[in-house]
Amino acid sequence: YRSKHQSLIAVSNREFYENKLFIVPSPFDAVAGMGLKFNFLKDTAYDRGGTRTNPKEAKAVAEAVMRHARAHQEQTLGVATFSVSQRQAIQKELELLRRANPDLEEFFEGGSAEPFFVKNLENIQGDERDVIFISVGYGKTEEGYLAHNFGPLSGEGGERRLNVLI
Repeated sequence: YRSKHQSLIAVSNREFYENKLFIVPSPFDAVAGMGLKFNFLKDTAYDRGGTRTNPKEAKAVAEAVMRHARAHQEQTLGVATFSVSQRQAIQKELELLRRANPDLEEFFEGGSAEPFFVKNLENIQGDERDVIFISVGYGKTEEGYLAHNFGPLSGEGGERRLNVLI
């Protein structure tokens, strides 16, 4: 396997290929800010019985999008979610922030060959951007319960959907 960033394939290599993929060394391995990063938001909760979203995570993702639009306008951006509900929650939060920050609207207007997007797992296919935020959405409820159902990931072919996303 050949990739610019080993961390992008490392999860799939470990979970699906039993670490049997041969990873070609990359000149970008040691470059700060490159590859896959995990941002754990411990003070969030998944609204399992209601909206089926993680509202605080949606807000945090929307805020991260706005920070990116302000600080890294030269880098293309996309957001991927594990569910339609979480995609809609992020879009709602993002719309509020965009209205409050009209000076950033040029970033979102799609003038580039790779315009900004927010897509759920079922719709993302072959989309490449400089940066992609992935919103899991699923997690513990306010009561601390963690269901072992992760929407489309738990269904038939879910592992392939995740593999395509990564």
